Amino acid sequence: MTTEPLQSAMAFPKVCELFQRIHDDNKRIVLATSGKKADTKYYIDLLKIGDLIEGYVSGDDADSSKPAPDIFAASLEKLGDMSPADAVTVGDTRFDIEAAEKAGLKTIAFLCGGTPESVLREAGAIAIYRDPADFLAHYDELMK
Repeated sequence: MTTEPLQSAMAFPKVCELFQRIHDDNKRIVLATSGKKADTKYYIDLLKIGDLIEGYVSGDDADSSKPAPDIFAASLEKLGDMSPADAVTVGDTRFDIEAAEKAGLKTIAFLCGGTPESVLREAGAIAIYRDPADFLAHYDELMK
């Protein structure tokens, strides 16, 4: 048994609570990841967020991975009538921000993925937080 998935989940504290807060705010969530479908399902179950999201898009659902915008474009399709101008992404790499920008989306960035703040800022993140717990603590300031 490996501890990598558990360690990865611990690197993103309060994800479930953050998703619950977003859900309670009547905002819709589609999880978008370059990861494989099986891994994505595993993390959705591990983090107990399945009933808080409208779906997910994995790397298996896109022709090209980030920084291509395919994953975010597919996520917008899942949301149907949502304009990119009305959506916000969350990412932890320069590639997330670049891909989101190509799809017309703004990105909130997390430092817990290991990318330096200067790189995230230069890529165009609209806000940067340490991790999901930090974003949750400041949610009302940004998501009014």
